This record gives sequence, C-alpha cells and structure tokens, in this order.
Amino acid sequence: MREQRKMKSEKGTAIAMITVELDNEYIWHSMGDSYRSPKNTSMGTYGTHRGLLRVLETLKEYGIRATFFIPGMAAEDYPQEVREIAAQGHEVALHGYAHEDFAGLAAEEQRKVLKKGIEALERVTGKRPAGFRLPEGDCTVETAGLLEEEGFLYDNSFFDRDLPYVRPEAKLVEIPMRWETQDFPYFAFGPSFPSGKSRIAVYDEVLDNWLWELEACCEEGYCFTLKVDPQIIGTPGRIFMLERILAEVNKRNIWCATGREIAEAVLAAGDGQK
Repeated sequence: MREQRKMKSEKGTAIAMITVELDNEYIWHSMGDSYRSPKNTSMGTYGTHRGLLRVLETLKEYGIRATFFIPGMAAEDYPQEVREIAAQGHEVALHGYAHEDFAGLAAEEQRKVLKKGIEALERVTGKRPAGFRLPEGDCTVETAGLLEEEGFLYDNSFFDRDLPYVRPEAKLVEIPMRWETQDFPYFAFGPSFPSGKSRIAVYDEVLDNWLWELEACCEEGYCFTLKVDPQIIGTPGRIFMLERILAEVNKRNIWCATGREIAEAVLAAGDGQK
C-alpha cells in the first residue's frame, strides 16, 4: 500500500537531501586500535586534503546546498575547512565528537559527547547545529530525548519511513535514510574492512542504484537522501557519480533542501508522517 504523500509543496513533488559526512580518519579510528595506523589514517585524511575540494566544487557547479555532518573533533582539527563549508552556504550538522558508538555510552556520557561536539562546531562556525546523525554504531532509548534537550530540530539516522516524520518520543523530526543511497558500504576498503568480505563495487552499478532510488522517490513523492563521504566520492574517478546525481536532481521538480529546512517545514505543517 502506498503511503499518503504529506510533503506536497509548491517547491516540488518530492524531496532531496544531499548530505556529506566529513568522517576523515575518525571513522577508521573508531573501529579499534588496529585501525589507528598511519596507513588507515591516510585513507581518512584524503577526504579533507583532496576529496572535500572536489565535492565543494561539484556542489557549487550544480547550485546545491548540502548538509554536512561533521564530528566535533574534525572542526577542531580542520577549522579552516569547516569554516569554508559554512561560508559556501552549506548546513553544518553534528556527527558526534570523535565518531563514537552511542549505543555503548550511558545517557550522561552521551550528553557530554553532544555538548562537546556542539561547542566545537559552534566555536568554528558561529552557529549551533540543528541536526544530528549517529556516528559509529547505534543509539539507546535515551538518545532522542537528549537530542531534544540539547535543542536539535532533527535527526538523520533511522530507516523506518519514506518521508520525514516527528518522533513519538521527542519533539524531533526524523529524516529517513537508506543504505543503498550511500557510498561507504559500496566502496570502503580497509583492506580488513569489512572482515572477510573485501569489495570495491562497479561505479556504474552503484550510480544506477542511486538513480533508480531517485526515480522511485520522484514517482511516489518521497524523500531521497544521498549520503557521501569526501574520502570515498571525492576521488578523481568517482566524483562523476555525484555530478550525475546532482544533474538529475536539478532536472526534476524536486525540493532540494538542507536538513534544517526540511525539519522546519515538517514542524510548521504539523503533519509529519507518524
């Protein structure tokens, strides 16, 4: 059964949210001490040293404002790059402090991580983040309430809807996402990650997956959320994938918005999908 379309707007018949995770070396370090080697670290730092520039240039070329999910530690280690992201009109949202697994943290520890991450982003950008995405792992039943307490408008971590909705346990908009519209699951290579299953997918096949998902969201009036990381998508041979998907978004009658804009629209309408 098709769900009722509830994001009808003069801005478009569907929603697109283009998101970028500036995970750098932190995503690898969060996997354990064996991933803190110089070699693994170099895979992450490529994202800031080279990939980020290509991503920003591509977003500018297609006139797209993205939502960047950034760990607080990245703002401290790469303040110039994070300021440039904000200066170009993109939204800066929180992605933990050091890419922690919130499922392994007690409520008070989660609160400390959130506060530390918020302060780091605010010091660099001058703005308090409105959005959050879980970094490594999962969350606990207390996480949503903690996000509400810290003043977040939305979360972008769950997979349980096709449209943004208001979480029942907190005044918090959830903007849904999909594994298949991400780059990391297809291309990340440790080489021991993932254990026993080395892979680097065929570029055109992954792009086809993304385009089919976009097509379906347009037909049904749903929310298409793309999630890319500069260390993955920002290579010379893969940046064309971002170019193609942004070109397709621009061709269609889609409201391409930041997470904050989507959350504000859902709260203003008062009819978020339950």
